[in-house]
Amino acid sequence: MNRLLIKKTVLCVLLVAALASTSLFAQTKTINWQAWVTPNLTMAFYGDVVNAFQAKYPDVKVNVIEANASAMPQANDFLKLRLASGDVPDVWQNFDIQAFADAGQLWAMPQSDPDLKKVNNVNAALYKGKLYAFFSSVQPQSCVYYNKTMFKTAGITKLPASWAEFDAACDKLKKAGFTPIITGGEWVPGYVINSFLSAELAKNKPNFWTDKYAGKVSFVGTSEITDGLAFLEKLVDKGDFNKGALSIGYADLEGQFLAGKGAMYFMGSWFTAAEAKATKDFDVGVFPMPTKDGKTALVATAGYGNSPSVYAKSADTADAYKLAKFFVMDPVFGAKFIEVDGLFSNLNPPLTYEMSPLQKDLAALVTKGPIVANLQHRLGDAGATNFFDPMTKVGQLILASGSQTKPAVYAKQFDDYVASLK
Repeated sequence: MNRLLIKKTVLCVLLVAALASTSLFAQTKTINWQAWVTPNLTMAFYGDVVNAFQAKYPDVKVNVIEANASAMPQANDFLKLRLASGDVPDVWQNFDIQAFADAGQLWAMPQSDPDLKKVNNVNAALYKGKLYAFFSSVQPQSCVYYNKTMFKTAGITKLPASWAEFDAACDKLKKAGFTPIITGGEWVPGYVINSFLSAELAKNKPNFWTDKYAGKVSFVGTSEITDGLAFLEKLVDKGDFNKGALSIGYADLEGQFLAGKGAMYFMGSWFTAAEAKATKDFDVGVFPMPTKDGKTALVATAGYGNSPSVYAKSADTADAYKLAKFFVMDPVFGAKFIEVDGLFSNLNPPLTYEMSPLQKDLAALVTKGPIVANLQHRLGDAGATNFFDPMTKVGQLILASGSQTKPAVYAKQFDDYVASLK
């Protein structure tokens, strides 16, 4: 009788052990994902991604934590608050890679991972020899979108390439009764400064940050900076920008351009996704940000901010990394991501989607080139930590006051900011 009881007990133990190895008894792991929410990248979109990921990995539960573009230009401050509170997400998106990597907050992705062979020039994303995120997509930034009907009415038959041609186009648009350029507040002034100055600076001084750190150049002594700021001030003085621009939020700004409130709109490739869904009575075209000499180059950045990173102290870096890769590499949802945000795949083979006419026009500009980097992220070496902040402040001041402050004063503010980081 005792032998029979022992046998039954052993069988029960073996049965429980076998069941415990199945999904019936599998322990659910939780990953918290700080997602970057915009008018294109909605919480509903992220919900679809999470559902698909959880279907593929049923033992992982994903919570989405919202960081919203309407409240901040990047997730830096959001993440700093989370770090201070101890409630830190496992997966991060759209933040300053260099600053958090230097602070030891980011997990280094395994460079031997065979999945990374799909990424074109994956080593371009290395920071101090380590990979904290990878360039899954390409994001054109120095785009000038224009209302084709307004341009035709104003008699503009040649798209402006030089500052002089752009200035003349603005005059024609005003004469025809249109607001030449529509822009807004929040982080948008920083974007305008970054993309406008980068178009001139990057093609002439592609290693600007390397030279800056070496003490070979300064912002004050760089004509591409001071001349560019002076030209923007001139446009403000002439009334080429919309009145009350700083009071308009990003989401509203996008809608105002699509409603025909202005002839031109400075914004990145993500706008093409909104344009593709919009109902309007005019077509939209695109051309690169003009330069002083008319030799244009398209400012673009690989999708460093869009490709997620993993928190160094995550309790489950393996599953967090799975989610980061799924988001940008999955054939269905990776393609949906670049579609809804107007990006271009940097994978081989590339992820594809059905492009709108405007997206095809922008893709042609990308193919035509040349492509240059931007002042915020990298010109030779990486840009100064959080450099978008002083650019935003200068952009706001210029939009508010035009040429009341000399460009050299703003340029010195840039120099002073970089010096303050040492």
